[in-house]
Amino acid sequence: MVNRKYMESAKKLFLKNWVTGNLAVYCGALGLLHPLIAHGFTGDHDKLLTTPQFIMHTLSLFVFVFFLVRTQNKTLQIVGNRKTLAGIWPFLFFTPWAFWLGYYTLFVPFDILFMFLSIGIINAIQLKPLVKFPTKWVRQCIGVYFLAAIAGIFIGLGAFLLFYKNLPGIARDLATWLSISSPAALVVAYCFKKILKSQLIMPGDNESDSVPEQKLPLSKVA
Repeated sequence: MVNRKYMESAKKLFLKNWVTGNLAVYCGALGLLHPLIAHGFTGDHDKLLTTPQFIMHTLSLFVFVFFLVRTQNKTLQIVGNRKTLAGIWPFLFFTPWAFWLGYYTLFVPFDILFMFLSIGIINAIQLKPLVKFPTKWVRQCIGVYFLAAIAGIFIGLGAFLLFYKNLPGIARDLATWLSISSPAALVVAYCFKKILKSQLIMPGDNESDSVPEQKLPLSKVA
C-alpha cells in the first residue's frame, strides 16, 4: 500500500513547484526573454513585420514553450513518470501559429489571447489522463488560461497606455511584457494550484484502503 503520508508530502511539493515554476517561466521566458529575442535584435516594427522580425518573434515563442513544457514536465515527475520534453511538439507548432493567427487577423491583443488559449487547449488534452474528472478538467484548463490572458491584456496593455508608451525601445517592450506576463503567471499558478489539489491523480489513489474480506473454506465453516 502506498504510504499516504509520503503521497501527501509529494502533492505539497508538486503544488509548490507548480506555482514557482509557472511564475518563473511566464515572468522569465515570456516577460524577459520574449522581448529581448523578438525586439532586441531586430528593433521596433509596424503591423507588417520584416522577415528577420518574424523569425525572431517565432524563435522567442519556441523558447517560451520549450521552457514551459520542460518546467511542467519536471514538476509532473514528482508524482509520476514523465519525460522532460513529453508532448512538446503540439506546443511548438500550434502556439506560434495561434499567436500569428491572432496578430494578422485581429491584431493586438488577440495574438496574446490566442496564444494562451492554445496552451490551455493543449494542456487540457495532454493532461487529461492525470486528473480525476477529465471533462471538468477541460473546462477548467481552458477557462484558467482565458482568464490569464484577460488579466495580462488588461493590466499589461493598460500599463503600456498609461505609463510605458513613451519609454525608449527595449525598455518599453520589457516593461510591457513583464506587465502582461506577471498577472497571467499569477492566475495560472494559483488557479491551477487550487484545481490540481483536488483533481490530480496521485499514485495509489485507485488502491483500496480496506483489506479484502477473506472467505473461509466450507470445511472450516461446517
